Amino acid sequence: MQPDEVNLTVDFMGLRLPNPLALTEGPLTGSAARIRRAAERSIGILVTKGIRPEPAISPNPFIAKTGRRSLMNADWSDIGYVQWLEDLDELRNRDFVLVASIAKNYVTPEVAADMAEEVAKRGPDAVAMVDYDPADLIRAVRLARPRVKRPLMVKLCPFMPRLEETLKQLVEAGIDGVAAMDSIGPVLAVDVETGLPSMGSEDGTGYLGGEAIKPVTVKYVYDISRFVDLPVLGVGGVRTAEDVVEMTMVGATAVGMVARPLLEGLQVFDRVEQQLREHLAAREVADINSLRGLTHRSVAETEMQFDGRAVIDEAKCTNCGLCVRVCFQQAPLETEDTTRIRPHLCVGCGLCVSVCPQTAIALRFT
Repeated sequence: MQPDEVNLTVDFMGLRLPNPLALTEGPLTGSAARIRRAAERSIGILVTKGIRPEPAISPNPFIAKTGRRSLMNADWSDIGYVQWLEDLDELRNRDFVLVASIAKNYVTPEVAADMAEEVAKRGPDAVAMVDYDPADLIRAVRLARPRVKRPLMVKLCPFMPRLEETLKQLVEAGIDGVAAMDSIGPVLAVDVETGLPSMGSEDGTGYLGGEAIKPVTVKYVYDISRFVDLPVLGVGGVRTAEDVVEMTMVGATAVGMVARPLLEGLQVFDRVEQQLREHLAAREVADINSLRGLTHRSVAETEMQFDGRAVIDEAKCTNCGLCVRVCFQQAPLETEDTTRIRPHLCVGCGLCVSVCPQTAIALRFT
């Protein structure tokens, strides 16, 4: 199969996306001009930065790289509601899918519903709401639903309490889709030379996004798609085509990136789309939609196992010694020209499998 034969189109809340890639709330979608620049790339759906009632400026600095591929941010900046209405009017004539996001956490449910109604009149394909208070979010959706004649989505904060109950109430209130998740925080990083926090916010704290939070997002999307039958936009830590596949397998319909394009530029969307085509074509997957929910189905058919033991493929092994160093059981034995596993010591934890640079180790089950 050739990469261009792979179908990447998906249906998200009744909206046909050319691919599942999303650019969600953040600095790169903070105005009409920035959105149009992003839309030149291979992005299936764009979500505006959270629209606040008043313009805001973030204290400097407010975005910084942390670790290898993650970001900390204290970015509250926004052009404000009045300017956003003008910018959305400017974006009416477009050839891409756009979601307008209301920063519900800055206003009451009543005001959020008013904002959503007016924003919807400016022609976005859908409207989203973001809030950390489940009760307020549910009330805002209930108030907005009769007045917003477009798909209505909510973006959930990390670690939402009573997730299943909250989701079911949001469905009853009338949502059409779910995005998960927002950055994790508050978090703090300090310069060891000066003692100053890395963020310019009042207390120096910010919120963590990027690669470090991906496992949390994967579990979140997995749970959401277990609890409700709605399209899910998974965002948080996604960097690669393989990450997109992973999110799809746990239930996501669309998959967002924010940190990587901020760190490397918007052209990463073009590369990830091509790599996604190549990844699926190499595995004879003609349609990405066929992978959605695969993890749920696989887990239902799989029993827990306790008899796994590591084995080494000597043809692949370069005798680097990494498995020897990481094994707390000291099961791998390194000799002059080979490494082998002593089965009576191996407990099948899998750490050596995950760190082997040559993929020379696998778990074998008896």
